Amino acid sequence: MDRPVKPSYQFGCFHLDPSDRALLRGDERLELPPRVFDTLLALVQNSGRLVEKDELMRTVWPNTVVEENNLSQAVYLLRKVLQDGENGTRYIETIPKRGYRFVARVHQSGTEAESGMLDRSSQVQLEPAGGNSGKNGSSPSRIRALPKSRWVVWCMAGLVGALAALLVVQAERWRDRQKNQSDSESIRSVAVLPLQNLSNDPEQEYFADGMTDALITDLAQVRQLKVVSKTSIMQYKGVHRPLPQIGRELGVDAVVEGSVLRSGDRVRITAQLIRTATDRHIWAKAYEGDLKNVLSLQALVAEAITGEVKLSLTPAERDRFRAGRPVSPEAYEAYLRGRYFWNRRDVGGFQKAIEYFNQAIKKDPSFALAYSGLADCDTLLALDTLDPGLMAAAKAAATKALELDDGLAEAHTSLAAVRIFLDWDWSGAEFELKRALDLNPNYAPAHHWYGTILLGPLGRHEEAIAELKRAQALDPLSLIINADLGYAYYLARQDDSAFTQYQKVLAMDENFVPVHHDLLRYYAHKKMYDAWLQEAVADSLLAGDPERAKAFKRLYANGGFQGVMSKMAGSRGTLEAGAGGSRGSFCTAAEAYAALQATHRALVALEQCYADREPGLLYLKVDPAWDSLRSEPDFQALEHRMGLQ
Repeated sequence: MDRPVKPSYQFGCFHLDPSDRALLRGDERLELPPRVFDTLLALVQNSGRLVEKDELMRTVWPNTVVEENNLSQAVYLLRKVLQDGENGTRYIETIPKRGYRFVARVHQSGTEAESGMLDRSSQVQLEPAGGNSGKNGSSPSRIRALPKSRWVVWCMAGLVGALAALLVVQAERWRDRQKNQSDSESIRSVAVLPLQNLSNDPEQEYFADGMTDALITDLAQVRQLKVVSKTSIMQYKGVHRPLPQIGRELGVDAVVEGSVLRSGDRVRITAQLIRTATDRHIWAKAYEGDLKNVLSLQALVAEAITGEVKLSLTPAERDRFRAGRPVSPEAYEAYLRGRYFWNRRDVGGFQKAIEYFNQAIKKDPSFALAYSGLADCDTLLALDTLDPGLMAAAKAAATKALELDDGLAEAHTSLAAVRIFLDWDWSGAEFELKRALDLNPNYAPAHHWYGTILLGPLGRHEEAIAELKRAQALDPLSLIINADLGYAYYLARQDDSAFTQYQKVLAMDENFVPVHHDLLRYYAHKKMYDAWLQEAVADSLLAGDPERAKAFKRLYANGGFQGVMSKMAGSRGTLEAGAGGSRGSFCTAAEAYAALQATHRALVALEQCYADREPGLLYLKVDPAWDSLRSEPDFQALEHRMGLQ
């Protein structure tokens, strides 16, 4: 009776023996973890067919609930063992968002059918080629008998298969050369996609977002690496797009995908690095630790990624990665909640964030990041509410943050804004911004503010536009950066470029209020008053103030643009006293007087604007709105007091 023959598989230089759970490369036995071996076997047994992720996970982890990252890590280890992608050899293909396909040519041996075929092959080779025998029963045409060794038969069969596949392999190598060539190139730009919250608790979304933000911040400190800012990557949260498309949209060589699982005071971070052009996994790993050590845990992930993309860290960069200190879990949780609300970028969000940052400081008075967050909130609230007291509070918070940790780019950036709006200290502000960019060359807000609140107002227009383009490259989907690039063109008197940029922003989001503000100034400058009215109405409606929109229409119908300006000048820019609950602005009133050629009244309003430290004075030197006042001695004296001359 024939013994049952167990199947085994040959591909490339590897032999896979399921019965012995062995993967052999020649005589070398390669050790694989059980689940990794099962993953390889499932793929090989389905060679040439797409195996969906769910199917693979059910096969490899039956009756067990596991994270998808377990499968990703198994495939990553297989690629390392098989040397997938090296020397043009391909074994496992990733089908984005779906699964995997084993693409190498597989030869199955050990089946009954194959055994019969091999036996018949041996018999044919032993028979004479003709009907007549020669001397000693041989013939010149006789084929020499091969030994009935299974090893020889296997080698001959493998040789025939290899020769038959040669053209196919060469064709595959030629076809993949362009694709694989990009894999050998250095990675110099990455985007950290929003980390997945695995806690099954929607209340923990702030934690996953905070971990994403922290990983971006750590990676962004590496000067050789371009890291996309959080504003742009958060638009991919919950959105499934092919990685090559994301790579093109963000202009990056690779993305970091991963997940966060928090259980009590334990945190587990998983991350994988994937090249966008080819959707090939480069690296994957999981990190676990206590919440009090989460800053060091995040830095470990970032440092590992920089190692995988073959970057040489400077001693200062390496020191920053390894400088994370323990932090109170309660303080860090409050800080993350604060950043979550801060990222809403509205007054309500800032006020809520301030509460959480203060909670974090109460739990850990030496927690520098919490003071930095407080400074960011106070700065942006001061600009929005025109409250100089908030700007003083921002200065105190930023100064305290830097006393605790001078390496926080965020705090240096906030302090720069304070030095400008509170003290008109342009050189001090530039020092702080340059320090921020030295610490974190990928910090988009520092590039943004450097161009918008310092270089532009000083009339250094080429530098301002260059800085805003750098910010745009780091945060390509940021509406405010794109809008402020248009405003930089406007201040440089490049009107066509400004208008084109504003239209690009509207194409991204037609309801983005700041770009409508910018268009109001643009149309007034160009004396396109009908278009100005349409923007004024649209701006009011978007701000939720229909009564103001009606007032614009009524005043414009009765007195045109001049009629609207007269009303705005008389009511400190609010059009209707207290309209929309807004606080009147002397700078807006001064602009209205300037448009009416009421020079003396405009200068009086500007003096009050200066006394109140209104941020509207920022562009006094360069905004076309003030052109009619530039020859006035009082105007020039004001410029001098502000350090603009």
